[in-house]
This record gives sequence, structure tokens and C-alpha cells, in this order.
Amino acid sequence: MSRLANEVADAGATPARCADCRHRPDDRRGLERRLPGLSVFGSADAAAVGDSRWCLRHDRLVSPDDSCAAFSPAG
Repeated sequence: MSRLANEVADAGATPARCADCRHRPDDRRGLERRLPGLSVFGSADAAAVGDSRWCLRHDRLVSPDDSCAAFSPAG
């Protein structure tokens, strides 16, 4: 668990998860566009990628339960 997630958990609040952040679009096709050639390994639908998505803020792959200080609620 990340340092931020630990701090939030200690405070008794709901963790600020990447799955709920506006910087992480929930679009598998977008992930394949961001990582050209990903389909060679099976597809963004494959188990290797699972529910991971591309963080637009940090320009990297993140898992749904990841978190960071740049969290911004989706929607």
C-alpha cells in the first residue's frame, strides 16, 4: 500500500484510489493507443493488464488501488 493510502487508512477515511480519479480514464482502447504494440502481447483486455489504465497526470500505467497526492475525483 502506498504511503498516501496508509495515511488515509489511518485517518479512517475512504482511500483516494486511482480507480476513482479523473486522471485515469477507464478506457481500454485508450490504453492500447497510449502503448502502441500492446496488442502484440494479447491486448489491453488480457489478464496481464487487467484493470490497469494509463494515468494522464503521471504518464504511466496504474492499478485501480494505486493512489497519489494528485488525486482528483472523477466526474
